[in-house]
Amino acid sequence: MAEVDVVIPVHGGLAALQRCVESVFAARCRTAHAIVVVDDGNADPQLKAYLGELASSGRVQVVVQEARQGLAASVNRAFDLHRDRDVVVLHSDALVAGDWLDRLARHAAARDVGVVATFTNSVGVATYPRPASANALPPGQTVFTLDAAFARANAGAAVALPAVDGPCLYFRRECVRVVGALDANPLGGDYGVETDFCLRAGSAGFRHLLAGDVFVGHDGHVSFGAREAESLAARAELALAKLYPSYPASRREVVEREPQRAFARRVDLLRLAESGRRLLVFVSHPWGGGIRRYMNDLAALTDARCEVLFLEPAAGDTVKLSWPRAGESFALYFTLPGDLPLLAETMRAIGVERLHFHHVHLQPRAILELPAVVGVPYDYTLHDYHPICPQYHLVAEDGRYCGEPDAAGCAACLARRPGQWGVDIATWRGAFARMLRGAARVIAPSQDVAARIRRYVPDLAIDVWPHPEEPAPAMPRVARVAILGNLSPEKGLHVVAACARDARERGLPLSFRVLGSTTEPIPQAPDAPLTIYGQYVDSELPQLIAAEKPDVLLFAAQVPETYAYTLSVALQSGLPIVASALGAFPERLAGAPRSTTVAWNAPPAQWNDALLAAALGARPGAVGTGAALAKVAR
Repeated sequence: MAEVDVVIPVHGGLAALQRCVESVFAARCRTAHAIVVVDDGNADPQLKAYLGELASSGRVQVVVQEARQGLAASVNRAFDLHRDRDVVVLHSDALVAGDWLDRLARHAAARDVGVVATFTNSVGVATYPRPASANALPPGQTVFTLDAAFARANAGAAVALPAVDGPCLYFRRECVRVVGALDANPLGGDYGVETDFCLRAGSAGFRHLLAGDVFVGHDGHVSFGAREAESLAARAELALAKLYPSYPASRREVVEREPQRAFARRVDLLRLAESGRRLLVFVSHPWGGGIRRYMNDLAALTDARCEVLFLEPAAGDTVKLSWPRAGESFALYFTLPGDLPLLAETMRAIGVERLHFHHVHLQPRAILELPAVVGVPYDYTLHDYHPICPQYHLVAEDGRYCGEPDAAGCAACLARRPGQWGVDIATWRGAFARMLRGAARVIAPSQDVAARIRRYVPDLAIDVWPHPEEPAPAMPRVARVAILGNLSPEKGLHVVAACARDARERGLPLSFRVLGSTTEPIPQAPDAPLTIYGQYVDSELPQLIAAEKPDVLLFAAQVPETYAYTLSVALQSGLPIVASALGAFPERLAGAPRSTTVAWNAPPAQWNDALLAAALGARPGAVGTGAALAKVAR
């Protein structure tokens, strides 16, 4: 086999380049190759020094472009170095592993192949674990282990695509000879030049491949920030659509068909099979709520030793087996009962040890056969009463408890409201009685649930285990501020709004409640710690204050009040009062032991400090800032 040039264009990113070159050195490939680094106008003296060391070592050929010319020009310069060699263009922030080049060269052996791409974790035609995403490497994985997984799971496999891109592209020399150089001019920049090349090559009869058995690590955008890269990519897509009118449709077809998905799923299955953890499958409905929280809590509790998959209904009689771990995208679909043997075979192949049933809502009836077909033990948690009632909650048509009538009453209910699977009550209860009796463990969260189920399945062993929950965090002490009466700007509307905003911004333990209405809309929860009660009858204000249980009452009038009946009610309540030092307020509050006045034009922080001090029973000047008061409150 002829020698291959591994070309690494570089402009900045010394540390990334060092890792990239070292990974090429460390890889063990039989394919003869030379490493060519194209210095694209670098000004970094440390990077220049490193390139000098590489050149002096004789292991790397360094080509210098004194001024920056961009990716396309750098690659074209490398294309012209040795016109009899295939060329691999490797981004300077990429990492390779194993015999990566041997595998790529095998894919490129066919005469009609133009360009071969690889899987990568970020920025490319096929990203893993999540498609079209900037992925971090999964926990516990390295570029070496992932590349080895791709090599084993997809040995020799590839798929043809109309165009490819990514951090590692193998260009066959014959394709370059026919198609010519990369061309950045029609696109207005380097973004998309590989796609443009592929589309031109396609017109010349070449096909392009995604190698399913090669994975290359990629740091992402070393030369461009993510936001700039996104903008440049969008511009390139518009230009490509103008140059090649059929390109958008072919791209959409690839996105919809996901030809790379099968390769990724094989790697998922291999990783699951070799995870070293016990594999559990939770069977449930596809919704959130308490059941999903319970499943997530169990998965978190067993995370150190178990890997959990979910088996949920998708549509009709199709179910989805998925990996709910953050950052993963594994999902396989099976239509039951026809695919039940395939589903069971898949579970056995990856080493599923146990099933755990949580619910069967929307599941096909064949789901009850799964434990026997897979041949593993299973648990059954009773989140509601579905094993004895197809309505799940023992609920009558009026939304209330049905009282658990006899079988005839249940049959009459089902006649009016058919349950899942369309079976009669005896068949339903018989199927679930067998299911429960066959479980290794039946789990109920309360004695009441266990007792009700045993009425229909006598002598059933049920473990009563309350749902696992993390201890609730200590509730912070929040001071409740009430403002009495209808609130207008004259009465302090804008002051109250500003105080609520300041409390939110500084994280103060204050909440504001207007006992009345406002003449203008102001931000309320969840945008601000403030709510409005609305209109009330004057004579009921004392009872309303008692019901609301505020810690402090606020009067923030911005004009001289002459009296204020609401202040009379406030004084009678015995609660702390914070009021404007304006008009009749100082006079009427004189001698009131739990009252404080604040300058009417004080900033909101000063108002809030006074409110916290009053609510906490401290002297207004006892603590210097609202932040310090907040610490005391907690």
